[in-house]
Amino acid sequence: FTWFNVKSVVADYRFWRAMGVSFLVTICGTVLSVLVMYSAAYALSKADFPFRKGLMVFFVIVMIFSGGMIPNYIVVNALHLTRSPFALILPSVVQVYNLILIKSYLEGLPPELEESAKIDGASNLQIMFKILLPVSLPCIASVSLFTAVSFWNNYTSALIYLGTAEEWYPLSLYILNHIQDDAEVLNMTKADIQKANIESAMIIFSIIPILDVYPLVLKFFTKGVMVGSVKG
Repeated sequence: FTWFNVKSVVADYRFWRAMGVSFLVTICGTVLSVLVMYSAAYALSKADFPFRKGLMVFFVIVMIFSGGMIPNYIVVNALHLTRSPFALILPSVVQVYNLILIKSYLEGLPPELEESAKIDGASNLQIMFKILLPVSLPCIASVSLFTAVSFWNNYTSALIYLGTAEEWYPLSLYILNHIQDDAEVLNMTKADIQKANIESAMIIFSIIPILDVYPLVLKFFTKGVMVGSVKG
């Protein structure tokens, strides 16, 4: 047993810079993504929403069929998002599967919640964030976790859009480059320590933040937040 692998990772400033980028992308991306998907799901959950069926067909088609890597890059490049962290966030904001999950959950909520709020003079925004959001926390927490994990593990967007802008490399891409670069061993001074041990320590460090999130989200799965939300 040796702590040399851990010390090598801790001493690597590029590793911590990449982890900081991953935190930035994950937090900002998750908040923006959940906000956009929740807003869209609320509108699409209303039976009287104009073009509701057409929009749902459009979302499902987009979810199944993709334009491909080259059209995506052309769009991102035309918007001047390449070589910036925005390229890691904005193209992945809307995740249709998670949007459909939120929409289905909202459709299953008792209509009396909104009716009573409208009688009291609440607007749609007040209904969204003060009435429906608190009772939708189990669904929102699940979707937030799925979204955060996808942002945290996403390296393909960084690989395609960032180019040589290493200062914005997320942790996943940094570890991938380190694994592929057989010549670089984090400036190790001990020749008897294999490069694979350093990589394993990196992977362990990259898993810890996501493991810390799970206990915080798990409590929302066990809470009966719907109990008592509708009064007879």
